[in-house]
Amino acid sequence: MSIPEYFKKIFIFQDLTEEEGERVLQLLTPVFYYQGQVILKEGEPGDSLYLLNEGEVEVTKRLTMALDQDTPTEKLMMRLRAEDGVSFGEMALLEKEARSATVKALSDCRLLELRRQDFLTYIQENPGTGIKITLRLAQLLSRYLRKTNQDVVKLTTALAISLGG
Repeated sequence: MSIPEYFKKIFIFQDLTEEEGERVLQLLTPVFYYQGQVILKEGEPGDSLYLLNEGEVEVTKRLTMALDQDTPTEKLMMRLRAEDGVSFGEMALLEKEARSATVKALSDCRLLELRRQDFLTYIQENPGTGIKITLRLAQLLSRYLRKTNQDVVKLTTALAISLGG
């Protein structure tokens, strides 16, 4: 089996050798979602990472302060396309917590699912590969945290300016 091009683009798997990648691919389960279906729902428990093989999805976050009925209750965060080497649900590989966003299929989507338990078993049995993947996961989550921190500073600055302070 050769490694598909989209798999090589997935950030957390980019340090893997061909052989390691082939073994990780064997852990993945193909799943299909039709246009309009919700793949992940914010607030629900998560236990899988998804690789987008074909299609396009949107990621939204629930707004906590709806001031009136005209205020949207969700904010579009981003659109993701398979050809860009997309994964989502990474935090679920590391912890049993609620999903932090909703992901909905904008088109029919083919995905590959990696369940937390399969991942944990694999990295215990293959610690060298596990270190490579876990380090990449940590780097990715650090990027997300850094961006969130920058966004908080921007929002705080905008609020302070709007309040005349």
